[in-house]
Amino acid sequence: MDAQTKSFYATQAEHLGTLYARGGDTADLLAAFQGCRRILDLGCGSGRDLAALLLAGKDAYGADAVPEMVLTTEKTLRTQRIATQGRLFLAELPDLQPFADGEFDGVLCSAVLMHLEEEKLFDAIYAIRRILRPGGRLRVSIPARRDDVDPQSRRDADGRFFSDLVPAKLQLLLERVGFSPLAMRESPDGLGRPGVVWWTGELTRQADSGDRPLHLVESILNRDKKDATYKLALFRALAEIAQTQSHLAAYTAEGKVCLPIAALAEKWILYYWPIFESDVFIPQRVGEAPGQRGGVAIRKPLDALIQHFRGSGGLSGFYADWKGGRLTDDAERVFKKALREFQATIHTMPAKHAGGGHYDVFQYDVREKTLAMDVALWRELCLMGSWIRDATILRWAEQTELFAKVIDGAGAVKASLVIDRLLLAPDQGRNVTVAQKYFDGLPSRPCVWSQRELGGKAFDVDHAMPFSYWRNNDLWNLFPASPEINAKKSDRLPTYRQLHGSRDIIVDYWRGLNGAMGERFEREAQTLLGRDLFRRGNWETLLFSRFVEAFEVTANQRGAERWECADGSQKDREASAAVPVSRPSPAPTPYPQVEEGPFDGGAEQPDTGGKLLPFSAVGAGAFVTHLPCVGALAAGAAFHGLETGSLNDLEEMDWVAVPASLARKNRFVVRVAGDSMEPTLMRGEWVIFEYHRSPRREGEIVIANLPEFGVGEHGTETIKRIKQDSGSWIFTPDNPAHETIKVSRTEVTHPILGTFVAKL
Repeated sequence: MDAQTKSFYATQAEHLGTLYARGGDTADLLAAFQGCRRILDLGCGSGRDLAALLLAGKDAYGADAVPEMVLTTEKTLRTQRIATQGRLFLAELPDLQPFADGEFDGVLCSAVLMHLEEEKLFDAIYAIRRILRPGGRLRVSIPARRDDVDPQSRRDADGRFFSDLVPAKLQLLLERVGFSPLAMRESPDGLGRPGVVWWTGELTRQADSGDRPLHLVESILNRDKKDATYKLALFRALAEIAQTQSHLAAYTAEGKVCLPIAALAEKWILYYWPIFESDVFIPQRVGEAPGQRGGVAIRKPLDALIQHFRGSGGLSGFYADWKGGRLTDDAERVFKKALREFQATIHTMPAKHAGGGHYDVFQYDVREKTLAMDVALWRELCLMGSWIRDATILRWAEQTELFAKVIDGAGAVKASLVIDRLLLAPDQGRNVTVAQKYFDGLPSRPCVWSQRELGGKAFDVDHAMPFSYWRNNDLWNLFPASPEINAKKSDRLPTYRQLHGSRDIIVDYWRGLNGAMGERFEREAQTLLGRDLFRRGNWETLLFSRFVEAFEVTANQRGAERWECADGSQKDREASAAVPVSRPSPAPTPYPQVEEGPFDGGAEQPDTGGKLLPFSAVGAGAFVTHLPCVGALAAGAAFHGLETGSLNDLEEMDWVAVPASLARKNRFVVRVAGDSMEPTLMRGEWVIFEYHRSPRREGEIVIANLPEFGVGEHGTETIKRIKQDSGSWIFTPDNPAHETIKVSRTEVTHPILGTFVAKL
């Protein structure tokens, strides 16, 4: 939820508590959670639904992202004489770390997800899935229609942000990560607002299984006459895009999903190339024979492209030049001509005649150059695309063998030969060479999974998403790894925790690759982002969200084995991971204003498990297993707690043991000495920061570098969140009891000294 939306709920909390108390259907709510005992109301708001659950005897809890709304819920419960101790929490999606895995039988998420930015949506869904036990019930609601939201700014008159999340997209995302739908319905607004319609879904969390019936797709695949391989190529392409580029889909108000037909044509070129290049003629329709008329229309333009690259690497050479943006003018002309012919063939042949009718199953928009289908069909492709892909390859091979027998009767073309050609992919080695050379030239090259410096040692270029699953050589999927760790990982998928534990180093490699090969990196990243554009200056968060989503969806649907690095630091990673407690503790309410001041390190040393050491005892562990402690730092009024010059005086400083995955040069530890960042950072907590002079993203936690005599009498450093407008740096607290600090950008060109990494 962005700051402007939070501000609305904070200032209007009391009014909204009174307003929302009038809506809702208690009987419907209780029926949805019949059989559920422990329930979390996520986004409890006014407390209306939480009170109803508690009065019905449920062991219910409430959480909200806005402190003022938590207080409103507390007031609602106390008014009805309901005990609140230990039941209310300040927690914001996607960060639900106060709650343990599988802790709840039911989760209510009413009117919350529509306020999340696109890059946070998958992690939010994953977090809900994590805290819900297998077989548990989820009740979720978002607007199906909201006429009061500006389509450009995505905000209403009150300034609240509403994403363009539509019910079909949300339902599909939920199903892709392991939810099974029970009931879906639309209803008028409970407050009687015109132009507002709500969608409510009830789903159950499945066990980790991807089994689903495929009657819908099977019926379509079996309807058409089998006189060509076009239909099979179409469904193979649709299935692969649904698995690896699902965000290309655009949802319409008519219940359709649209895909750019060019994306399908590009897939077709890679499918048919090995078939047409074969030394043995492999027919692709009834009666097609060498040197005769009446063959498939796509053979001639693709043959021209094949001939162009016959002496320069064939399919692998073409793929490397195409992906690397190195096609010559002549090659580009031949490629574009083939692409146009493939697009025309797709919409005039298999798309037009699928289902035996005239554009009954698919519809082609000649102006937008998109292929549309019902949401139900797209859902099946997304949920079971891996099965559909394998099935189409097998049928394609069997069909081709039949076509060949009609020609010569001897069966010169066997299905096994066709399968080999259909599975032929551009050479991996050739297509990771550019990344290999880039990584080889870096002065520092840590292993992406263990975070250990590889230095001058030999290293592998690892496909983070194994090639066997996605056959993907894009730069965003390639990272340096030690050969030993790469061998252990093999074709297993890194876990959600492993991916997030490696987030910083993944993003750092991405930034380097983007800087060195911007055009190619952006183009390849765009294939993962789909319709969400690669925006320069603000792409990392969304790309990483899509990256993680790809792994979780693939694992859920393919039953893939998961993997975590255990290269001598697994215990450290487990200790540093945000592992939820078995039973949460209450969030602080309200926040008292505490006098600020430095932490007196001599009188009260923190509990760090006895790991504070002098530099002489750390030795080679410096920045490998230990980081320097540069002092205490107030999270409140600014304070001279951070002596930046002392970063160079490492031997004079104390060092603290940290998880190896978090230890890197330019990182240091401070202790929080104030309460302005509570509950995010509590007084006395030890926090890792990384030295930076410029902010990386809006709203991140930083060490503010304030002018010496420009802000009160306190000094120069404090922990805050940073934002900016046209003329100022804006430092905001998480605790509303503290004030925002505004500093002129002309007065301070480098507004920060460090960015937040993790808490110890």
